[in-house]
Amino acid sequence: MRRISAVNFLLARRRMCLDRIAAATSGGVQLQREVEFLERLVLNVRAGRLSTFELTHAKAVAVVITD
Repeated sequence: MRRISAVNFLLARRRMCLDRIAAATSGGVQLQREVEFLERLVLNVRAGRLSTFELTHAKAVAVVITD
């Protein structure tokens, strides 16, 4: 996956978490942690510090970034 596609993927996943937080009446702490993790991951991918990452929550996915 290209770096920009990986960033877009992570931002879409972050948006889904934020939407679930807005709709949830409880359980927001775990979702907030996931949002914070995704935000750090986006920054690291954008900066080129990561070339692979895995997410296991909800759906397991492994991403290899190609430039």
